[in-house]
Amino acid sequence: MNLAFVLLREARLPRLEQVASAFAAYASDGHPLLTRPSDTDAPDGEGSLEFGLAPGETAVVGLMPAPVPGNEAEAAAQFSVLALGTGWSLPPHSAHLVVVMKGDGDAQTVDGLSRFTSLLAAIVQATQAVGVYWGAAGATHDGGFFTDLAREPEIASRIMLWTGVSVAREPGGRLSLLSRGMQQLALPDLLLTARPAQEALEVFFKLLTYVAERGQALPEGDTIGRDENEKLTVHYVPSPVNGGAKVWRIDLE
Repeated sequence: MNLAFVLLREARLPRLEQVASAFAAYASDGHPLLTRPSDTDAPDGEGSLEFGLAPGETAVVGLMPAPVPGNEAEAAAQFSVLALGTGWSLPPHSAHLVVVMKGDGDAQTVDGLSRFTSLLAAIVQATQAVGVYWGAAGATHDGGFFTDLAREPEIASRIMLWTGVSVAREPGGRLSLLSRGMQQLALPDLLLTARPAQEALEVFFKLLTYVAERGQALPEGDTIGRDENEKLTVHYVPSPVNGGAKVWRIDLE
């Protein structure tokens, strides 16, 4: 099951046809979004919406006329890659849409996550949403940032929505970058250490994209690099934020 919250300025459910029309701009496979009026679907946009994305896969959108409780959405904004470069923080929201995608298909694959991304982007466009709080990605993203990246079908763009980034100081003046959402693809998160430089973030997402496209984790002791001459060794270490999990660590020279 995939779950995310679309954050709204006002409590209003989009209309079925608005979302279905917007979806076409984001669907990388060209398949239309199938609308399925639910028992609570109302002509004035109140209630809930139901969609079909792939065979055996259904998405339900429900309106909650209140902000996400506990300031969870606001706290997760710091982990959006957008916030790293701009200091962006989440504007106020007064309501949110709960978006759930479930089925017996391939939710824990790049294709499944990409379909969910396209649906979220379509809802954001249809509602002029403030942002998207994606708990499993560990981040809240700005609405415009979300739709901009979702217009690109490539994993290299969308993966910046699928995982937040946590930044910490390392001994010797180095920085560490930790992904927060790769468990959605049944993959371990990445811990990259590097000297402070813009290039580190670029390498970070290139490594995540490579593993996502590969579809399986790199083995301990394997090497990876930016070109055929670079040999960066993969090591598995305890997660610095979740002691029960292992992350793959790369030390960038």
